[in-house]
Amino acid sequence: MKDKFSEYIQRMPILLNELKGEPLLNRDELKNIPKSGIYVFYREGRPLYVGRSNRLKERIQEHGRPSSDHYSATLAFNIAKEKVNYKRNEHRLATRDDLEKAPGFEKAFFLARKQVAEMQVKIIEIKDQIEQALFEIYAALSLNTKYNDFGTH
Repeated sequence: MKDKFSEYIQRMPILLNELKGEPLLNRDELKNIPKSGIYVFYREGRPLYVGRSNRLKERIQEHGRPSSDHYSATLAFNIAKEKVNYKRNEHRLATRDDLEKAPGFEKAFFLARKQVAEMQVKIIEIKDQIEQALFEIYAALSLNTKYNDFGTH
């Protein structure tokens, strides 16, 4: 097990260099992308969010689709949450349901999905699920993305 994990860890910088070398794509340029891998959303050249999927094209589009909910438009949800800055109370953090009911959140979430739909993305193919999971975290930390928190919901 230790040797296998070490192999994965040694590949992380190599994959990051590959990712950095990939072109920035717009939403309308996703036709021939790989099926499985890692994607990074960029705004004005800055990496904001790293995700992974085994259905990359659909997943990337979900983030900016007007009909997507807070589970499928995670980046937009996090942007809207930041804009509204809603806190339930001192003893309990706001839940996703609380946030969706907060004043101004619906509009902020709508605008955030629109922003995400206009962002560029970089993609790297990674089929191995363990390598995907490790690289998602590695890339988010290495790229210092703003909207990856890896919290559960």
